[in-house]
Amino acid sequence: MDFSSTPDYRGDTEIGLNAGLIGFSTLFYGLRLFVRISMTKSPGLDDVIAGIAYLSLVLLSAADIHAVSFGGGAHEAFIPENILAKFFQSLVVQTLLYFWVVAMVRFAILAFLPRLARDRYISFISWTVAVVIIAQTVAAFVYRLTECTPIIDTFLPFDEQGSNCVGTAAHNKMMIGHGVVGIAVDAVLLFLPIWVICTKMMWSRKTLQIILILSVGVFAVATGIIRVVLMKTRDFSADITYEMPSLGIWTNLEGHVGLWCGCFPALQPILRIVPDKLKVRSTLGSHGNQPDKIGGHIGTRKSIYEGSREHFKEVDSESQRAIVLAEMGSGELLMRDRDTSPV
Repeated sequence: MDFSSTPDYRGDTEIGLNAGLIGFSTLFYGLRLFVRISMTKSPGLDDVIAGIAYLSLVLLSAADIHAVSFGGGAHEAFIPENILAKFFQSLVVQTLLYFWVVAMVRFAILAFLPRLARDRYISFISWTVAVVIIAQTVAAFVYRLTECTPIIDTFLPFDEQGSNCVGTAAHNKMMIGHGVVGIAVDAVLLFLPIWVICTKMMWSRKTLQIILILSVGVFAVATGIIRVVLMKTRDFSADITYEMPSLGIWTNLEGHVGLWCGCFPALQPILRIVPDKLKVRSTLGSHGNQPDKIGGHIGTRKSIYEGSREHFKEVDSESQRAIVLAEMGSGELLMRDRDTSPV
């Protein structure tokens, strides 16, 4: 049903933002697969888990877009009761799906850590974080699903739920608790790879570049904090169809940004090659009008091209060699004479 003619309608904004999130996630995950399969030839379990997370995020954003047809982005007063009931059903489904989506995003980042180093201490921390994620997800999922008895009442609007329901106050406390634990987990997932790199790699310009890329995860932590603050300070039950989409955007953004942060380290070969290719083209242009004393223009261009091609092969080889070293359990990435990357 179309509610675009109602006052203060913002459902189109919700559709546009979710479409943008899907587009960027598709781009970054597609580039990740291209690098891992075609360039470094090192696809792994973390790519598979990231793929599941990507598909789950697309499904979550699609559900958010579909909720617009049930009144999302419009004031509750302008929505018929039968449509409003469908909005609440969609809202519960999205919440249940959200728990598992963010869990898969975090698992994808955890699965990436063995590429950096195989260390007993790191493995212990990773498994501990994994247990926390599973416990948090299962507890929140079961609690949300069984907030009412019978379970079917959980999918009803709050004012239509029977007396055998926990109530909105208890529901909000559970969601805030889930969000706080998620922020703590995201902080660990942010600093753990950085700590591994700082302790396992010799300090260099490349080390700093990788750390800066991983530091993008700060935005994932920030989105989680903003989401918790919104849940704590705003009352969404007063005009839920109009207010909830603003929280939904931050909810979806948290998952998508987490996926992006997990993909960025894998894009290191592209980030190295693109500037080099631009530099080679610039060199070709500057030598295009200068005849070579031996072979003329053709000799100059051929020499530059062959040199650049060998350089690109070396970049790919070095990137893959670092991954192989990590997967062999060396526990330490050697970077004394080569400009390598573990990702």
